[in-house]
Amino acid sequence: MDIGTILLIAAIVAGILDTIILLVGPRIENYSRYSFITSLASFLAAVGVLLWLGTLIFMNQFQYAYVYQITSVDTSFLLKISALWTGQSGTLVFWTFLSFAFYFGYRLVSRGYEDDKLVKRAAIIMRISSLLVAVSALVSDPFRLIIGTVPTDGLGLNPILATIWNVIHPPIIFIAYAVIIVPFSVKLAGFTIPSEERGKEAIPVVDAYVRFTTILAWLMLSAGIAIGGYWAYIVIGYGGYWAWDPIETTCLIPWLLITAYYHAKPIFSKNDVFRDSFLVMSYVSIFFAAWATRSGVLSSVHGYGMTAVSSTMLVTLLFTLILGVGLTLYVGYRDMPDDDTSDIFGFFKEKNIRLLSIKIAFIGLLIVTTTSIVGVAYPATYNFVMLLIDPANFADNQIAIKTVFFQYGLYAASAFLIASAFYCLRPTYISIRNRGFIMLSLFVVGGILAGLTVFGGFGPLPTNFWFANLLVLPAVGAIAFLAIAFIRQMFGKDKIVSTRELGRLILHLGLIILLLGVFMSENIVYESNGDYMENDTLEIAPGIYIQVTDIQMENFVDDTDYTLLVTIQVIEIDISNTSRILGIGNATITSHPSAIPGRPPMTTHQVYIQSDALRDVYVAVTDYSPIAPNEVTIDTKILPLVSFVWLGAFLMISAMLPMLGMEVQALYGTFKGRGKDLYEDVSEDTDEPVVENQNR
Repeated sequence: MDIGTILLIAAIVAGILDTIILLVGPRIENYSRYSFITSLASFLAAVGVLLWLGTLIFMNQFQYAYVYQITSVDTSFLLKISALWTGQSGTLVFWTFLSFAFYFGYRLVSRGYEDDKLVKRAAIIMRISSLLVAVSALVSDPFRLIIGTVPTDGLGLNPILATIWNVIHPPIIFIAYAVIIVPFSVKLAGFTIPSEERGKEAIPVVDAYVRFTTILAWLMLSAGIAIGGYWAYIVIGYGGYWAWDPIETTCLIPWLLITAYYHAKPIFSKNDVFRDSFLVMSYVSIFFAAWATRSGVLSSVHGYGMTAVSSTMLVTLLFTLILGVGLTLYVGYRDMPDDDTSDIFGFFKEKNIRLLSIKIAFIGLLIVTTTSIVGVAYPATYNFVMLLIDPANFADNQIAIKTVFFQYGLYAASAFLIASAFYCLRPTYISIRNRGFIMLSLFVVGGILAGLTVFGGFGPLPTNFWFANLLVLPAVGAIAFLAIAFIRQMFGKDKIVSTRELGRLILHLGLIILLLGVFMSENIVYESNGDYMENDTLEIAPGIYIQVTDIQMENFVDDTDYTLLVTIQVIEIDISNTSRILGIGNATITSHPSAIPGRPPMTTHQVYIQSDALRDVYVAVTDYSPIAPNEVTIDTKILPLVSFVWLGAFLMISAMLPMLGMEVQALYGTFKGRGKDLYEDVSEDTDEPVVENQNR
């Protein structure tokens, strides 16, 4: 048996012993000490598994099937690092290491409090959840040896993955997936405690660790989704920066749930079960994404296909789903008479203007979260049933939800998110009544533009989609309102109340900027596809032309192995017929022969993007025919305000980084008996500071 497999089994066995010791508890003398030792042993074994796998990759040990399939002698240093999480087995080993690491971090911060019911029960839930990931890693057999002749070289990375983005994007996403185990376990453990005891005599260091891991998960998901979107944007085969691919969508769902949790905190301050259920479900949704990726029930460019891990992931999903949903529903029903139902009834009867804004945004988040969940869960469930009933015809019976379903959910939610932006700040330079008047006026004008879009024939409009045209002007108005408020605060016209309030302003500003970028760039007005030869010049939009100045075959072995480089000029011709070169760049199309006999070659693309602040000219070479070697097929798009997508994501992440710093400081402060004043905020109705409940 390989040393890597031995270490993985040792990590699982130590984890099981840890769980047993925690379950038996005080009946074992010094049980907390033994439990900590076993948790340390399992963590160290998990570290050993990851290091051993990395050693095999860097030492080119191609007798291991995983190393052979995912790397080669010529693979660069950075791409060898990415091999740790590129393939299915490596992904699960990496996820196991992270889960064990955050569990051990929890055990470190909670040392001395093991007898507390919440601490111990959370540890048990966290331990079992991390073990389920480790079992999937073991089933994937990452250290399987090749039978027969040992190959002298490996197959190498999938060409699409042979990029620096593969070094950055996946680990960020998996750190987020792993870190959510902490708030999931602690919040779920809290549900096992009677309502009158929850929140009383809370342990500050545990609360601080939960807050830290929650905001870290949100930031990592935000960064991972944004980076993944840009990676997709420069690879034409992925359909732009967002295609509502099932795995993209399942990655978005935990982000939406965590964001909804932050909105639910002030709204349902007395209903902790409903509030915390969003964090519980965010972890459940991660295993749904993992199962969907590995079961083949959803057609996705990210999928691994059906493997033995499909079964273990299904068991893990069912375990977390039944435990999370079942316990949440039971406790919510049990504690219902004790809750203040005014949180639900009279939802919009709110005098606090900021809280009203949060409620409006919360409704929008519920809409887009619901449509995203339904859009992937329904076809996944249907396809899985068809797979069980009629596996022979599974491919023909598969269904999928059309992209337009997700778009309508996003746009409906955006109406609420934009409306909430007008009320997210105190009424300083403009009254609440005037805000409402401006907002309604913008929506009315947007409604007129939407009507013109439907009936058509009324000249140029912002986009070709009526729903986007309804929202463009309100989004512009919301951005202007928030930008003016930010400028006034920066120049001292309005008092900056707290870092948190300024962060909320920037966060909301970034969100609306991102949405405006989506409205404009997603609904493309100018798009073309045509055949070009050298020196051909074609108009792709009014006043915008592209010229193919050179078609160069950089590498040609045969029809399945070549790289074609096309040099392109983007030219603007104004009304006086004066031409100006906006940019010169290269777009490539590369065919990669399959290392496995019988498989078709893979084609990858590097697009050329001529970009400025207001629009991108997107150029991709999509086809090449050896019969006509000087002719290529080029796809072009004019994407207005696509830069707003990246700017909005940057602002949102930037706004939350100081919050992460405050949580790190609070976590450190709990070890030193300080930090209670880190959460001072100012209420909307008074200038007196209000300390937020640290148990939230």
